[in-house]
Amino acid sequence: MTKRRSRGDGALYFVESKDRWVGRVTVDGQRRTVTGRTKTDANRRLRELRAGVDAGLPATPGNLTVATLLDSWFTKALPGRRLQQPTIDVHAWCRKVLIAELGTKKVRTLTPEQIEAALERRCAAGTSKASLAKLRTTLGMALAWAERRGQVARNVARVVELPADARPAGTKRSMTAEQAQTFLRAADGTPWAAMWTVMLYLGVRPGEAAGLCWDDIDDTGRVVHVRRALKRGEGGRLFVGTPKTLQSVRSLDAPSPVLAALKQRRQDQRRERFAAGELWANIEDLVFTNSVGSPTDPARVRIAFTAAARSAGLGEGWTPNSLRHTAASLLSDAGVGLERVADQLGHKDTRMASLHYRHRVRPTVDGGNVLGVMLEQK
Repeated sequence: MTKRRSRGDGALYFVESKDRWVGRVTVDGQRRTVTGRTKTDANRRLRELRAGVDAGLPATPGNLTVATLLDSWFTKALPGRRLQQPTIDVHAWCRKVLIAELGTKKVRTLTPEQIEAALERRCAAGTSKASLAKLRTTLGMALAWAERRGQVARNVARVVELPADARPAGTKRSMTAEQAQTFLRAADGTPWAAMWTVMLYLGVRPGEAAGLCWDDIDDTGRVVHVRRALKRGEGGRLFVGTPKTLQSVRSLDAPSPVLAALKQRRQDQRRERFAAGELWANIEDLVFTNSVGSPTDPARVRIAFTAAARSAGLGEGWTPNSLRHTAASLLSDAGVGLERVADQLGHKDTRMASLHYRHRVRPTVDGGNVLGVMLEQK
């Protein structure tokens, strides 16, 4: 038995078998329903539904939640973007957090204020500003996907503001020329000395240095080609893949200290190969390997780097990536233009000059030689 009212903007009736009030309206030939424990609740939800339709919000699907959208976007849309595993891992973390904060919210009626409240909660829990921005980006990408599919009228994440008091991420550090020299002296004789010399003088990423193969080294032309990078895949497996971005593929002039370090590294690796015998497994012909030819473990490199920095009297808080920031800082301090610095580092910023004009003007980037001169003068 049901109690029904006249149609008007929508039907509102009570269903005894479910002990709930039901509101129903037909939009563009499709029936939409809402429910409530009381007539007032159901009537309010029906008015909201009717107002949303009048405001241009899509009529379907009304029950799509943020959790369902994020799951669908992650499994259907994200794989087609061919992203690197670290980027996928970031989106996976963001999906987990967003579902915990907003998963039950209806996508159709999601508001900027609801998203901002969720970010405020994460901020209060200690999440950094950079991580909050990643949460907003992931949600925005999922909503943009829904928008293109006609599931939402607009992407509300575009207008969301980050909490003003969010703590910044850890400050990037760079060494002075004197500190860089001191560090290299402290690292001399360690298994990582050549890798860190390459990273300092050329400004390459840790993964790019670890992914260098011997056919990337042109001793005659005095050039190091950055064409690969060591990455961590599913299950923690290390593999050699493509660099981070298209602009990351570059050819860098190598100063004398880099060539000397690589020459020493080649000799050391030959001795390691002889000692390992049948255990040697350098399939990729990597420049930097462990004692049996396997790729260098980034965690071990970081531990060794911390120890070398401490031995050099530089204190705590240094990471291998500090050498890349050092290269950028020293080049900038020397008056090198930002375009040239970006080119050296393989940044996508100033991408018109980097992507379209670099190879037409000069086949390699010689920032390493600038650093070589600077460090030799100290």
